[in-house]
Amino acid sequence: MAKLKDKIENGLNDVRILILGGQVLIGASFRTFFESGFDSLPYGTQVAQLCGLGIMLVGLGPLLLPAAFHRIVDKGEATVRFKRLLNSALGFGLFPFALGLAVDLFMSAEKIGGRKTAWICGIASGLLALSLWYGIEYMQRDRSRKSMAVKRAEEDEKETRERGGESLTDKIKQVLTELRMVLPGTQALLGFQFVIILMPDFEKIPAESRWIHLGSLAAIAISAILLITPAAYHRIVEHGDDSEEFHNFAGRILLLAMFFLGVGLAGDFFIVTLKISRSLPMASWLSAGLMAFFLLLWFGFTTWKRRTARMKHAQ
Repeated sequence: MAKLKDKIENGLNDVRILILGGQVLIGASFRTFFESGFDSLPYGTQVAQLCGLGIMLVGLGPLLLPAAFHRIVDKGEATVRFKRLLNSALGFGLFPFALGLAVDLFMSAEKIGGRKTAWICGIASGLLALSLWYGIEYMQRDRSRKSMAVKRAEEDEKETRERGGESLTDKIKQVLTELRMVLPGTQALLGFQFVIILMPDFEKIPAESRWIHLGSLAAIAISAILLITPAAYHRIVEHGDDSEEFHNFAGRILLLAMFFLGVGLAGDFFIVTLKISRSLPMASWLSAGLMAFFLLLWFGFTTWKRRTARMKHAQ
């Protein structure tokens, strides 16, 4: 049976795959709002595309939560609590992207084959994703596996107590995995944001929105720069050696990069919401709500869990 630290490493790699695919899909969805053919779509389809993007952005929150949780609550330690959070993040994070993918295929099929074809493609793709991502998995879960899960949890707890803490090398491997988990998707979003500026429809949005996009672009660029920084620090300063200072440095950089990522996503969501709704209050409230969701989930929830854990430990 795999050790606890190996289970956590595998879980981080699983989430990494989902985040990369999800952020590429989010970046492509942002771009569709500025394509020349988007304005010719029925207004209902435009609204559906905006809703699909919003749902995927909300789904991105739980997928990135483990990185913040591991840094803030567990300080990079391998714990059963963190392993369970990884499993929960995978469970919650897939559903929004199944819906978002269905909306994207609906839009594409409507452009090519009309409304009937769009409904068939959208529903079929959504059902296929849900059946493969949830249906098969839940069908395979039976009572014997529940008892096995309890046994594994007990063994994980025992291993954690006997080991006396995660080794520094394992901690650094995990924080580097978490950096790689966020970086590729962030770079994909950055590429889409650069391309949008050169599209003809970008010139049609208000000047204020163009400045907001520039600010969002800068925020995502800062996030990407921050995520690359630990690799340079590890080579130049530490010469590739392991140190507690580098582990702490990389963890702080990761959290700061996530903050700027949330700012950039909320800013661009404001632009596309304003473009579709033409309502400044609605765009402002929805983008502010998205930003608050990211901050409260990644930093507020984790800070509360850390305080709760300290209080339990003190008792």
